[in-house]
Amino acid sequence: MRLFPVLVLLAALGACASPPPRVAAPAPPPVILDPDAACLQELARMGADFQPLEPFGEPGQGCGIANPVKVSATGSDWNRPTVLSCSLARVVARYQAEVLQPLAQQRFGQNLKRIHHAGTYDCRIRRNTTTAAAAARGSKGGRLSEHSKGMAIDLTAFELEDGTVISVKRDWRAGNAKAAFLKDVARTSCNTFNVVLTPNHDRFHQDHLHLDIGPYTLCGY
Repeated sequence: MRLFPVLVLLAALGACASPPPRVAAPAPPPVILDPDAACLQELARMGADFQPLEPFGEPGQGCGIANPVKVSATGSDWNRPTVLSCSLARVVARYQAEVLQPLAQQRFGQNLKRIHHAGTYDCRIRRNTTTAAAAARGSKGGRLSEHSKGMAIDLTAFELEDGTVISVKRDWRAGNAKAAFLKDVARTSCNTFNVVLTPNHDRFHQDHLHLDIGPYTLCGY
């Protein structure tokens, strides 16, 4: 009979005991998105009109693009579609939204309708049209242009919503609102791109603004 109270006491103590701590499930491994896929996603999120392309290169010349896209608009239309690296396209899309549009609104009270460019990818050396193949044969030496990797773009003009065209070649030294806009664009571009070359830099850039995201830095404003 004495055993019964002991059993009751043990049962009560067991009921009051805290349950064993729950072991947390291990955290899932972090998802690492492929950099090229991440670039394409961001470009789409920013509203760019583009088409992903297969990587390409030109053997023996050092030219090519690992993550190419064909772009026809980054918020504003481009005067013609062109092939460039996704990395550069992403920078240009952000630059168009955060720099060009605010400057156009500030100077002219309207948005940009179209960005005019003279090209992006071009397998050549710097500062002239000598091809990389010719340079490799020794006809003319020089470092490959960032155009040869799709990391540079040459902007020639900016077109406003009302059809007004602001031309680098015609308006850079005009001394008017168009010239002031171009100078604003060039100056602020140095905060976005690694290299900015303007008509003030040399004779090779009298009709365009060269913008690139290569490894070198130069604000040729």
